[in-house]
Amino acid sequence: MAWNFGAEIHALTGFDGESSSNTATGETFQAHANQFLTDSAKEVIKLLPNRLLHLCLSTPQSFTAGTPDALTTGKILFVTREQGGVEYPCRKIQPFQKGRYNEDGDMNKPTTTDPVWWIENNKIDVLPTNVTVKYHEVQYPTVQYNHTAIANFPDEAERAVVIGACIKAVEYLMAHEEDIELLVPILNQLEKDYQKELSGLV
Repeated sequence: MAWNFGAEIHALTGFDGESSSNTATGETFQAHANQFLTDSAKEVIKLLPNRLLHLCLSTPQSFTAGTPDALTTGKILFVTREQGGVEYPCRKIQPFQKGRYNEDGDMNKPTTTDPVWWIENNKIDVLPTNVTVKYHEVQYPTVQYNHTAIANFPDEAERAVVIGACIKAVEYLMAHEEDIELLVPILNQLEKDYQKELSGLV
């Protein structure tokens, strides 16, 4: 059987992340491993420095300025507004400032080459309006037990995701197993390894 994240979780914790058998709570071991990995990936992304966040960007999303676009995440790294075939970077403002920034004569009024963007009610918008806007957001990946890599994710952070999932697997075992004493040192070592991996990403 190929080495994958589920196999690594099994090797490090005893939790068989590749098994299709049901666990004590009724879900399969595979389903739990998938959830542990996906949750761990979200946690690691929240801690990544900006130099690595760029590796987690999705395909740029496009919309027309003046018609707010709904967001699925709040991690927007940058926004550009197209003008004459050139994409100009947008400045971020607070949503309560948008009225002032749209007033004629205000020194902060955005221009075609100095646009602004903001988020309000889970939607993004840009001034000036009526042209194409692109924004680059960080997407949280869905990671499965049979994966051997995480798409749109820095390679150096993958180990932290797996160890984070291992911690969750051991916590599950501790909640449903009798031999907790045997699991405590495993959990302690995993937590140390996790912190070590995270510190190496800074």
